[in-house]
Amino acid sequence: MDIDDNEVDKPSPSEDLNDLENTLDEWIPVCDVALKPVVGKVFDTLKEGGDFYKTYAYDGGFSVRSSTKTKDKDGVKWKYFLCSKEGFKEEKKIDSPQLLIAENSLSKSRKKKLTREGCNARIVFKRTIDGKFEVSKFYEGHSHGLVSPSKKQFLRSARSVTSVHKNIFYSCSRANVGTSKSYQIMKEQVGGYENIGCTQRDYQKISKSLKELVKDSDADMFIDNFRRKREINPSFFYDYEADDKGKLKNVFWADGICRKNYSLFGDVVSFDTTYRTNKYFMIFAPFTGINNHRQSITFGAALLKYENKESFLWLFKTFLKAMGGHKPVMIITDQDQAMKNAIQDVLKGSSHRFCMWHIMKKLSEKLGGSLNENNDFNNRFKSCVWNSESSEEFELEWNNIISDYKLEGNGWLSTMYELRSMWIPAYFKDTFMAGVLRTTSRSESENSFFGNYLNANLTLVEFWMRFDSALGAQRHKELIAENNTLHSNSELKMHLNLEKHGREVYTHENFYIFQKELWSACVDCGVEGTKEEGDNLLFSILDNGTKERKHREVVYCLSNNIAHCSCKMFTSQGMPCRHILFVLKGRGCSEIPSHYIVNRWTKLATSIPVFDCDGNVLEACSKLESERTLVSKTWSQLLKCMHMAGTNKEKLLLIYNEACSVELKMSTMKSDVESRPLDELEAFIGSNVPKTIEVFPPEPSKTKGSGKRIKGGKEKAMEQQQKRTRLCKSCKQFASHDSRNCPTKPSS
Repeated sequence: MDIDDNEVDKPSPSEDLNDLENTLDEWIPVCDVALKPVVGKVFDTLKEGGDFYKTYAYDGGFSVRSSTKTKDKDGVKWKYFLCSKEGFKEEKKIDSPQLLIAENSLSKSRKKKLTREGCNARIVFKRTIDGKFEVSKFYEGHSHGLVSPSKKQFLRSARSVTSVHKNIFYSCSRANVGTSKSYQIMKEQVGGYENIGCTQRDYQKISKSLKELVKDSDADMFIDNFRRKREINPSFFYDYEADDKGKLKNVFWADGICRKNYSLFGDVVSFDTTYRTNKYFMIFAPFTGINNHRQSITFGAALLKYENKESFLWLFKTFLKAMGGHKPVMIITDQDQAMKNAIQDVLKGSSHRFCMWHIMKKLSEKLGGSLNENNDFNNRFKSCVWNSESSEEFELEWNNIISDYKLEGNGWLSTMYELRSMWIPAYFKDTFMAGVLRTTSRSESENSFFGNYLNANLTLVEFWMRFDSALGAQRHKELIAENNTLHSNSELKMHLNLEKHGREVYTHENFYIFQKELWSACVDCGVEGTKEEGDNLLFSILDNGTKERKHREVVYCLSNNIAHCSCKMFTSQGMPCRHILFVLKGRGCSEIPSHYIVNRWTKLATSIPVFDCDGNVLEACSKLESERTLVSKTWSQLLKCMHMAGTNKEKLLLIYNEACSVELKMSTMKSDVESRPLDELEAFIGSNVPKTIEVFPPEPSKTKGSGKRIKGGKEKAMEQQQKRTRLCKSCKQFASHDSRNCPTKPSS
């Protein structure tokens, strides 16, 4: 006779089980006769018998515990199901010296509640000759009170985490909705806690099971997921690097859409790193660009263990490999030195600029409180940085500001002046920037966007699912903008032929920029003089749309209708300026010359097919897992039925009755393969737990973001101002300190 972990070598039940002598009052469950077990009742399987007893227990108001079973060569012979309050908890023996130890010096342990009360209620099943199971013994008396109807929802044997609970948890997890909130959502959906079928604590164990499942195989499953995607869609690119111990060091990935976007919009790339997106504190590094709707798009992403030159060298080389060796015209980053050195080595020929947002953000911290509140200084400084049109103009105004406000000793400003060619717009007006510097940091915005989905407690497997969900949300917004552009028209202001042509060509966002420039060309610009030089016409134009009423020089070529303006807006942003449009309008142009129509800003920018070096079409993967698709379709159909029913009682009853009918049919169906909890978790992750681990999880990285967030000087000053003032007994002043930390207190 074989006995498993939950078995004991127990003889058949005693014949006097139903004749136990009762010395105390007992509670007998009151329920429907059809639900009450009867000695001699036969079930086809042991599971059917156990489910029948659990149904009886729920109706009667007690919980059931699966107990011992005995086996022989043919399988289970006897099986016991007991009341959950059967027996007593064994008391731990405590040595007498330990009793003398102070309570506060003992290690803290979770306080457990005792539930065992020596109840004798039970049922015993015996296997019959034909392989079925018969109720051999049944005792219904309980030594404790039974729960009331409102508390039946807490009975342990009546609670279970079903596949429905797991699907809701997984869906909410992808959207960064925590277990508490998703449990509340489920409660509202089903009409109350009593209808959920499990407690919040049960529900939270799904996350624990997921983390326990991946554990040591986290990195291997993370990489294996990329392998599967590559098999399904050859345009998916990934590469990784492990250390000498087989632990993940660096990884980069980009799907077909990322690579296609780079081929179309990769002339300007914004790159930044962010922290606290996974439990290993690996550095998250997305490559960001701007699409034809001026939305942020992702060209690829990486996780790095270290933020040093070696890691960035590997990353930029891998990025170029994924993008067919095509370097961006410009890359914008923060002032990280390791990043700068790696870019100089790998992206030779690409212009490297520092992000204006990062620099201007530090201004208030580096200058102190008095200048922060000086509006005149702030206006002059920002005008100097943003509106200087030449290096000479910038340098003159900068030196004047430094002199006027006595800032010659400010080291940070001196350093930033030495690096002026890396961040002041006046120094790269001849370089295409796609309008990036005129907005807040694209990368910072991108990091904030992903931050809504990621957190520092995620495994790599969970990180990927959240990232994939975030990328889907980003592309959904892009699709909305695409639909709006193709199936709606922007409103005209002037009804000029140039304006109508611009509406036909540009996406909505770019048309509004073009329309603004055309409006200014009509309203604010005027000719102060013209001059002919060979095949060129030179126009001197006064722009009244600016406070300075600046003069612009436009050179117009008569042979090809191409004009060049001294403001260089077209060169840096790819949109014709008001001064060029003023000349084109005056020359009678009814359409925008093709020279001024940059494809990346047009409606049809993404309509052309793009291939990689291996001939693969760069596109999204259309092959989805059939099981997941079927689940989604089923949910969609059920929700559609609920939408059609609304609050109509007759229709709701129809759905309810049909659902009950389907449930009855499904209860009689037998599955060829019994589903395991592990299968559901693996289906959610999209990868199987490996038998042999090739790539091990990294050790937690010690980076700038792995510890406590460092507060800036401005933030510290603001916090200090917000503190409640009180009378210091030492200096007799009302301040944010007291006598213990008073600045006047002599140091010991």
